[in-house]
Amino acid sequence: MKLEQHQPLLSYNTFQISVTARLFCTINNLNDLQNIFGDEKYFSTPKLILGGGSNILFTKNFDGLVIKNEIQGIEKIGEDESYVFVKAAAGEAWHQFVLFCIEHNWAGLENLSLIPGCVGASPIQNIGAYGVELKDVFHSLEAFSILEKKMVQFNLSDCEFGYRDSVFKRHFKN
Repeated sequence: MKLEQHQPLLSYNTFQISVTARLFCTINNLNDLQNIFGDEKYFSTPKLILGGGSNILFTKNFDGLVIKNEIQGIEKIGEDESYVFVKAAAGEAWHQFVLFCIEHNWAGLENLSLIPGCVGASPIQNIGAYGVELKDVFHSLEAFSILEKKMVQFNLSDCEFGYRDSVFKRHFKN
């Protein structure tokens, strides 16, 4: 993981606002994530985790650390007579994840195609379209607890999904 200084963010936001981040890094795996949040010299530095850049409007330079999430991976982890369980990493583009499921004939996500952003942002907003919300096809997630510096599990009820809402916008905000 390489830490950049004064990184232009033009290509990292869909509005293509020309701003910079004082510090910038890309994370590609859990080890990178643990390292950046475990480094005491960045403990009090303001941080912004950036996925696809479609849900942010920069109005000025970011005087902190922008962490670009590029953790990738999609895998089938189980199946029963009614469901296929698929695990997708937070840095995967949401639409590409939907296409992957469609290509494998795993139904349920097709109404959620073309929604911009990354898989990791989908539970925060409880994304939805055409009568389907993420909560309708969701089983569980693993998230990195910044405070505990470890992975934690959330099941469907833990997420407290509502209309374009979740526990991540309230209790776990920031």
